Amino acid sequence: MRSIVILLVFVVASAARAEDPRAAFARGKALLEQGDETAARAAFLEAAEAAPTWLLPYIELGELAVRRREGVAEARAELRARAESGERNPRYHRLLGDLAELDGDDAAAVEAWRRSLGLLSEQVEVRLRMAAALERLGRHEEAADAYALVLAHDPGDVVVRARHAAALEAAGRWDEAREQLRTLVRLQPGQELPLRRLARFHERRGELQEARRLHEEADRLARRGPPQRRMRPLPPSKR
Repeated sequence: MRSIVILLVFVVASAARAEDPRAAFARGKALLEQGDETAARAAFLEAAEAAPTWLLPYIELGELAVRRREGVAEARAELRARAESGERNPRYHRLLGDLAELDGDDAAAVEAWRRSLGLLSEQVEVRLRMAAALERLGRHEEAADAYALVLAHDPGDVVVRARHAAALEAAGRWDEAREQLRTLVRLQPGQELPLRRLARFHERRGELQEARRLHEEADRLARRGPPQRRMRPLPPSKR
């Protein structure tokens, strides 16, 4: 009888231990919602220590490392040690890219983000950050292609279009760069800056007559000032 009781106690204790990591993880998520990142991190560490092969606590610890800009190298190493578990998880690869970027490793960041996008292509912000990292690496052709995909999502984003034009020019794709700069002028009628940007492009290409014409047009806009907003007429008073 005594042996049966001992066995039951052992089974119950084992079950309780099996539930501990999930309970700690749930507590960490609740603490995050309350804004207590320090206590949440402690709870996620508890879950990770109790279940070393469980990926989710390490992902949450990685997200906290990115948000707090601390423990980045440690969080990155822990996630890389669990590559097999995260192989098909886009969040895992996106987070590895975020950590690599903070760690100053743009090449690894690009590789991780590319894998994440391969699993979940709709991550526009991830693709935009990847394009910027590719520019920093001097991989302008790839950066231009990445910016083009971002623009397909939002063609009216003039900041991204300007970066796209710069990457195209750096890649030696001058005709495409010129067309993007002309599109920026069309998207911002009456604005001086896009005209100046296009004029400087023509200067760099040695097309000085066209550059001069664009600078003169920009000068006229600068003297005129920004376009005036048209005010809607007030409705007639009912009094």
